[in-house]
Amino acid sequence: MIAKKVPTVRIAYPKHWFLIGTLIYVVVTVLLFYLASSSVGDFSRSFWLVAGVLEGVLAFLFLVPPIFTNHVAGAKALRLRMGLLISEDIPYEWVREVKQLSIPWGGVRVGIGVRYSPIPKILFVTSSFSGLVRLELDSEHPMGRLWKRPVSEVVLSVSYIPGMMDVMRERAGIAKEEE
Repeated sequence: MIAKKVPTVRIAYPKHWFLIGTLIYVVVTVLLFYLASSSVGDFSRSFWLVAGVLEGVLAFLFLVPPIFTNHVAGAKALRLRMGLLISEDIPYEWVREVKQLSIPWGGVRVGIGVRYSPIPKILFVTSSFSGLVRLELDSEHPMGRLWKRPVSEVVLSVSYIPGMMDVMRERAGIAKEEE
């Protein structure tokens, strides 16, 4: 029996909010360093310098890496990657259903980035307020870096919904729904 090679598929997500956030934080960081350089007193100079360094490091760690990462559909699992915010593997055996999703109660409550909602046990990995796909899992599975929390659904943003859904359905063995 010849093993069938399954190619990895890059699943891109919208990154415009991360770009806008990075531009805003660059302006704020430059402003903080300008305030540090133009301050007369030693205390105020030190305060603005420390604020600029802290703000710059945090902005770099949480806004820049997501610009360079994508989700990846590998041979055995979907790897969710969003910079340093999340790196989680979801085996295809866990996926019971794949659906396109719109959130009627507003994207502002969901936000941008990684968020866990404890009551419905949903992990949001979003980078926009549209183009959302819901992965319903077969049972609760612990996910997260520092605190493993039980997750029964994953909602993620993708740039090309039909392609992502086709890959997930094929690899998870889910029949395509009639639309």
